[in-house]
Amino acid sequence: MKTLTLVLACVLTVTACGSGANDTTTTSPTIAPPPTTLATTTTMDEFDASITGSGPAGLIEAIRAAYLFAGGTGPRPPATAAFATHLGTASATGNITATYETAVAELADGWVGVGAWNDDLVLAVSADGEAWTLVGGRLASMELAPFFGDAAHQLFIVGSDARTKEDPLKLRADSLHIITVAPDGSSASIVGIPRDSYVETPSGGKRKFTNVMSGNGPELVVETAELLTGLDFDGYMVTGFAGFVRLVNDYGGFEIDIPFNMAEPKSDAYFTAGKQMIDGFQALAFARNRTLKGGDFTRSFHHGVIMQWGLASVIGKGVLEIPNNLAILDEHTFTDLSPEKRLLVMAALFELDPFEIPNVVVDGTAGMAGAASVVFLNDPAFEMFTDLADGRLDDPGE
Repeated sequence: MKTLTLVLACVLTVTACGSGANDTTTTSPTIAPPPTTLATTTTMDEFDASITGSGPAGLIEAIRAAYLFAGGTGPRPPATAAFATHLGTASATGNITATYETAVAELADGWVGVGAWNDDLVLAVSADGEAWTLVGGRLASMELAPFFGDAAHQLFIVGSDARTKEDPLKLRADSLHIITVAPDGSSASIVGIPRDSYVETPSGGKRKFTNVMSGNGPELVVETAELLTGLDFDGYMVTGFAGFVRLVNDYGGFEIDIPFNMAEPKSDAYFTAGKQMIDGFQALAFARNRTLKGGDFTRSFHHGVIMQWGLASVIGKGVLEIPNNLAILDEHTFTDLSPEKRLLVMAALFELDPFEIPNVVVDGTAGMAGAASVVFLNDPAFEMFTDLADGRLDDPGE
């Protein structure tokens, strides 16, 4: 087995399992030497913003520009078009004097940064760590609703059955999950697909979903998932056994509530029911156990359980750890998601109670396709896929 990770998940792939990943250079939350103070000189009737903060000067400048623009006294800030439009709907109720804390980290394909002050949160990306582009956030002081993108996020999370030194991108997809997140951070969902689901591929043939990635790569998995669900996925995140173990260990392990006693030698799943701290090896053992009532359906549900508890652990560390969390995720997973997308998704998940996120597995019926044992997805499964289009699972079927 292998399960956003799901943190993302986050964690977005905290339930996948992978053996290697992109080489990255990471930084712990980075604080630049002297604090930077930026203010404006205005008339008494104009909105004013004084921003003090430790961190990259370019990030502090971008944050200040966002407030001035939102308050109607400054030009458009360095921001995506969607976020700039959102800032333009702000209502300034008084001048702002803010001391921001910031944290940044370098990923394999760019930088991500977070700024926080009181209930305000600003998200930014950079190509070089100096010039920053604002992509989202929550400016509560300006009476702005949270903004984590202009459309629902749809991610496909894959756990490869690759062992150490094997290529996770070329072996079977042993864990398959859809992660959706609403753009205002108001809801999310974790939807598992049985690995033996009998699906049509873009080439027109049919096969077990688990076999689609073998020898082909995750791109074909996403194309197949889009054909199956009718959803337009933003991209994928993949990990294998070794990567999953290292991912959980680098996050420091996490607490989980094991639902019942387990003693399964094939997966090394030996657990007593109840809350307990687990490390990467134990998380993998719990995720791999399929000697269960419900078989792979229950196992897929357990992958979602890992995502929920892993996300809870990450959220507990606070928003300033988001860049470092993404750097850890980047090191142990493979993805075609942009730094902006990863940042927006993880920050949106921080708005939620992980245990209120629906964790479901689509329904299906076991059967045979020739000599192969497969799962035929039924009508409720396809109704659930349709329900996911807006990033919200309105009827979890619980």
